[in-house]
Amino acid sequence: MTEQGVFTQDKAGSTAIRGPMTLATVTGLYQGAAGRFNSSPDEQVLDLAGVTRVDSSGLALLLEWQAQKNRTGGTLEIRNAPNDLVRLANLCDAQDLLHINGRKQDVADVSFQ
Repeated sequence: MTEQGVFTQDKAGSTAIRGPMTLATVTGLYQGAAGRFNSSPDEQVLDLAGVTRVDSSGLALLLEWQAQKNRTGGTLEIRNAPNDLVRLANLCDAQDLLHINGRKQDVADVSFQ
């Protein structure tokens, strides 16, 4: 059985995803969102602290949700993005489109050049 991405929502209205955001899971996440990001012009927060893996499919899904939110006149703030997602967004020059901020780096993640 493959691991699925799951939505959660806290009392403040912040939405979070736990699990992978990969080719195998984005269809389920997209269907699970069902208008979550295009229903109001307010700012919404999407917390990715619980995301375990992400690939280009996950990036594409986030770009779609951001576009949906933009069409309502609102913004989607993406918090605690995995480092792989931040790198992928930078590679594709999509970091400004996503309103993304990454996870704090662990000391082990820091390289000295």
